[in-house]
Amino acid sequence: MKLTVRIAGEAGQGLVTAGDLLVKLLTAYNVHIFTNRAYMSRIRGGLNWYDITVSEEKVYSPSETSDFLIALSEDSLAVL
Repeated sequence: MKLTVRIAGEAGQGLVTAGDLLVKLLTAYNVHIFTNRAYMSRIRGGLNWYDITVSEEKVYSPSETSDFLIALSEDSLAVL
């Protein structure tokens, strides 16, 4: 099984910190993890997201879509 979680929000909301914490948590479950960060704007307030793909098998590339979305802002709902 392969699942992708997308944490999306405005720059400066802590999505990288939240993503890094989730990755550290998932490593305890002996699964393969692939992460990808999308920076649409580095200016504070721009929309960004952090994808975390988790699988029982090796993952070699990011997913184009996500299975779950953690939206930190209302604008983030558009990136599912």
